[in-house]
Amino acid sequence: MKFAMATATVGRGAVRERQRRDRAAAPLLRTRYPQLGSLQLDFNFSDSSDFLPSPQVTVFHPPARAYFCFSCPYSDCDGEFDLTGQIAEAVNTKELRVEGEARCAGNRHGGTSCTLCLEYAITVNWA
Repeated sequence: MKFAMATATVGRGAVRERQRRDRAAAPLLRTRYPQLGSLQLDFNFSDSSDFLPSPQVTVFHPPARAYFCFSCPYSDCDGEFDLTGQIAEAVNTKELRVEGEARCAGNRHGGTSCTLCLEYAITVNWA
């Protein structure tokens, strides 16, 4: 009997499948945060790598799912960034803009720890 080795690709696939299920089960933004008009997330990345992921901007409108977990943009990493708590805090404290950093805790090809740092800005637009 052969055993398949767990790899970052297999781990990433499992993370994506879990995220797909969780996103489908998440409430709508208008249900979770009825006072919001929209929510904008700006992502910048830093790392010691020569090839950094491009900056990203995502805007959530009321019909969107209130799901705030994002896969690490490195294709060989099984990590993710979960901003659910940071967004809840920004909304609950009525902040207009919150900035912070999060580090990927995933593993890359060969079992190497990911060192990617996410620098995020959350902009809350009230209804």
